[in-house]
Amino acid sequence: MEMSDDEKFECPTEILELAKQIKELTDMGVALIKPEIDAVIHNRIKNKQTIERLLDRLLDYAGMSDKGLALFKRLCRYYYPIDPRVTAEYIYIYRDLYDSDEAIESGDE
Repeated sequence: MEMSDDEKFECPTEILELAKQIKELTDMGVALIKPEIDAVIHNRIKNKQTIERLLDRLLDYAGMSDKGLALFKRLCRYYYPIDPRVTAEYIYIYRDLYDSDEAIESGDE
């Protein structure tokens, strides 16, 4: 039996609820990490371990949240003058995790 177009694109309620919960958890994670990032930048903290720990945590959110990506970019811009090589590594890690091959090939980054 072949499925109609409507049946193919129907998303079960359980999946929609799970997606909603993931988004809520992501938003909560971003909200929790934002004050730490604000403090690092405001206080001009240059401790590499502290900044890299935050960047590690942000990688969990940057690909799933516009706010998470904005924080990731902000912290990378701050960290670049401190350690350009490691900052570039984090950007490459982000691209490996989240940039699609199609976006890279078409220049839609």
